[in-house]
Amino acid sequence: MDQIGRYRILGELGRGAMGIVYKAQDPAIGRTIAVKSIRLNDLSDEKERERLRERLFREAQTAGILSHPGIVTIYDIAEENGMAYIFMEFVNGPPLEKMLQQSQMPDKETLLSIFRQTAAALDYAHKKGIVHRDIKPANIMIHEDGTAKVTDFGVAKIVSQQMTVAGTMMGTPSYMSPEQVQGGAVTGRADQFSLAVLVYEILTGEKPFQAEYLPTLLYKIVREDPIPPQRLNATLPAEVETVLKQAMAKDPAARFETCSDFVAALAAALNTNHGWIPVPRGASLEMPTRASSSDTFAETVDDSASVPAPAAEPAAPAPPVAAAAPAAIPIEPVVPRSRQIEPEPSHTARNVMLVIVALAAVGAGSYFAFEKFTAVPPQVAAQQPAAAPQAAPNPAPAPPPAAAPTPEPQPADNTPAPKKELPPKPRPAEAAPAPAETLFHLTTSPPDSEAVFDGDQKCMTPCAIPLEEGRHTFVVRHEGFRDEHRIIEIPRDTGLIVDLQRATGTLSLISQPAGLTVLVDGKLQAQKTPVSLTLPVGPHQIRVTDGTHNSDFSVEVRDGVLLSRTVELTP
Repeated sequence: MDQIGRYRILGELGRGAMGIVYKAQDPAIGRTIAVKSIRLNDLSDEKERERLRERLFREAQTAGILSHPGIVTIYDIAEENGMAYIFMEFVNGPPLEKMLQQSQMPDKETLLSIFRQTAAALDYAHKKGIVHRDIKPANIMIHEDGTAKVTDFGVAKIVSQQMTVAGTMMGTPSYMSPEQVQGGAVTGRADQFSLAVLVYEILTGEKPFQAEYLPTLLYKIVREDPIPPQRLNATLPAEVETVLKQAMAKDPAARFETCSDFVAALAAALNTNHGWIPVPRGASLEMPTRASSSDTFAETVDDSASVPAPAAEPAAPAPPVAAAAPAAIPIEPVVPRSRQIEPEPSHTARNVMLVIVALAAVGAGSYFAFEKFTAVPPQVAAQQPAAAPQAAPNPAPAPPPAAAPTPEPQPADNTPAPKKELPPKPRPAEAAPAPAETLFHLTTSPPDSEAVFDGDQKCMTPCAIPLEEGRHTFVVRHEGFRDEHRIIEIPRDTGLIVDLQRATGTLSLISQPAGLTVLVDGKLQAQKTPVSLTLPVGPHQIRVTDGTHNSDFSVEVRDGVLLSRTVELTP
C-alpha cells in the first residue's frame, strides 16, 4: 500500500489484532503522522458492521476533542474498501511494552515520571467524560524526549464492544478491571485498576492475575487478591502492597479518587525505601523472596494473539465471569515458568476445582452426545432386520436345501421380539426422575459459618448436606471475614475445606517526630512510626505517644481501604 486518501505511506510501524499501523505523511503540510487501520469487514453481519462504523466515527470524533500533552491527538478518520483509518499524531519513540521487553529496565525516576504523566492524562480524559478501557504497556508511547503519551483513546472501547458481539473479544484480559469482566458500569476508576496492574507488573516482573485458562483468569480478577508485591521483589517496601491493593480494589468506590492520587501514594510508599529497583519480566523467579517458594510449573494466559476459545469455556467458575467469556479471545503465548510463588492453599484448591469443573462440563457434553447417539440405533436395528428377510429369499431359490434357509427367516422373524423391548427405551425417563444424591461434607475455618448452596439450601459449618448430581455453587459467610464462593461437581466432589480470609483494612501512620510508639485498642504495636498497620474492619482506638505526650483518635477501618493519618506530637 502506497497511499491512503491523500496521505502517503512511508512504512509500517506495527501490527495488531485490529489491523496495521502505518507511518505516513500529509503532503499538504509535510507533517508526519501515524495511520491506524481497523478491519471493518471482519464482521460478517452487515448491520453490525454499519453499527460499528458509525460508533467508531462518533467515538473518534469524541476522542478528537482531547487536547493534552499526554494524549496522542487524533487528526482525522476515513473509510475505504471495508477498512477504517484513523489518522493520529506520530510519536517518535517506542511503546512502553517494547521498553519492558528489554533486559535493562528504565531507571526508577523515568518509570515514576511515566506513571505520573499517564495518570495526569487519564484524569484529564475522565474529567471530559471519556474512559480509555484498555490501558496496557502497548498503549503508552514514550517519545524520545521522555514524554509519555496514551494512545487509542476511544478506539479500543468501541472495537472491543462490537467484536465481543461478533464472537471475538478485542480486549486485554490481564489488565481488565472486575467491572469490565462482569459487564458492569465502567468509570475512570476502571482505568486506575488497569494502571495499577501495569505498575504491579513493572515493579515485580509478573502480572498480578495469571492463570492457565481464561475463565480462571477472569475469576481471579473478580474474586482474588494478587500475591503481595514484596514477595516477588524483596526491595519493595510493604507500603507498596497497601497502595496497590487499594488501586486494585474489587469495588471501584474503594479505589483512589483519581489516578494521580494513586501514583502520588505509590511514590510516597516507594520512597520509604530508596533502594528499591524495578524487576524485568520473569526476573522475579530468580530473586530471593520474603516468603517461601516452591518449584512448580505454570502457564500464562496471553493478551495479544487471537485464538478460538476452548469448548469448556461456558463452564466458567462464576456466573458473571462466565457471561464475560467470549468465543475467541486475544491471549498471550503460553510459556512455561520454572518457578512461581506458591499461592494460598485455598486458592490452589479453588484453581484445581475450576479445572475439574471445566473437565466435568466437557464430560457431561460427551455423555449427552453418547446417549443421543445410542438412542438412534434401536430404530436403525429395527429397519435392518426388515431388510434381512428380503436378502434371504434371494439365496433360497439357488440351492436345493432351501429348507435350511427357511428356518433362518424364522429367527429373523424372532428379532422383532426385541422390537417389543423398545418400550424399555423410557430408561432415560426413569433415570431423570430419580437423580442420585450425594452427601457433601463442608468444613470451614473459622467454624460456625453460614453456607448457602444454590441460593436456597443453608447449613452451619461443619455440616453435611445432600446434593443432587450435577453442578452446584455455594457461598460461605462469617462476620468479620470475606465471603468465599465455590463451584463443585457432584458426585465428583464429596467434601471441601474452605479457609475464610479476615476482612481487613490498612492504617498508615506518619508522625512528627518519627519513631513514636503506637497502641491499637490498648495493645502495644511492635513497630514505631512511620508504620502501616493491617487491622480488622470496624472501629479502633489509636494512641500515638512518646511516653509523655499522647495523641488519641478513633478510626473506622473498611475492607481493603487504606487510611492515612499524620500525627504531630509537640512537647
